[in-house]
Amino acid sequence: MAMELRHKSISFSRVFLGFILFFHIFFYFVGGKESDKLFALNPQLVIYEIQIWRLFTFPLLSLSIAEVFLFIYSFWVLGPKVENCFRKNYYLLSLLLFIFLQGFLTTALFGKEKFYLVGTEGLSFYLITLYYLIYFRIVSQYETLPLRNMVQTALVICFWLMAVTLDSFIYERNTLINSFSFAIVGIFIGTLSYLQNRSFATELIQQRYQDFILFRKKLEEFESEFDDPDIANTSVNSSFDASSKETKTINIPFTEENLNKILDKIIEKGKESLTEEEVDFLKEYSKKVK
Repeated sequence: MAMELRHKSISFSRVFLGFILFFHIFFYFVGGKESDKLFALNPQLVIYEIQIWRLFTFPLLSLSIAEVFLFIYSFWVLGPKVENCFRKNYYLLSLLLFIFLQGFLTTALFGKEKFYLVGTEGLSFYLITLYYLIYFRIVSQYETLPLRNMVQTALVICFWLMAVTLDSFIYERNTLINSFSFAIVGIFIGTLSYLQNRSFATELIQQRYQDFILFRKKLEEFESEFDDPDIANTSVNSSFDASSKETKTINIPFTEENLNKILDKIIEKGKESLTEEEVDFLKEYSKKVK
């Protein structure tokens, strides 16, 4: 059985994370207040002075350490999994569209107000909402829910909530209002995006699950052919000896546990997430199932 597996692809989520963090660090050293005046979202300036760029640049400015921590967790841990449930290139487009919609809605609601809004809470909660809607409504039909990620997310959000509250009361800033408004918009638009993308995500995950079942079934058929220990030892050993000169050295032990881990990884992240060594591991197994 021939297997066509791509090498590990670049994660748009992590590239996007690095891009935003670069500007956070840059504007921090350049000067926060001056940057806010030029790039923060100010509804009054957007409407009356047509400073449209503010609808896109406000996430490049950081509001607090807790907000940055939440953003890093969302895009480093959850982002790559959400990304695999989107059509090609649509994921990055959806992030840019979300930023614009967040800025547009805020400007439409507070058009006469003159205040500066910055931060990435909206993006973080947009991604968190998508992740858990997809897992609770789609992925949970085929595999157990990721309890570890659920606990991690709860702890990160609790830390963010406490930090934002303390920052708002201690320094008497509008941090709480800024963060909560962005979080609500992120959850709202994340839900709409999930509903729009649900059919494709369901189809994609179902296909991955069927591939997983088919591959595991063929491996079980192969293993059942060698129930006799004598036949199994001679056949498998000779097969590996014959192919050892033609294949690469693989450091992953040929055990069922390692096989299951790789197959589970295909279910969760797709074939493109496999490393070169994992691809070689599966190719060696696939030769036995031809």
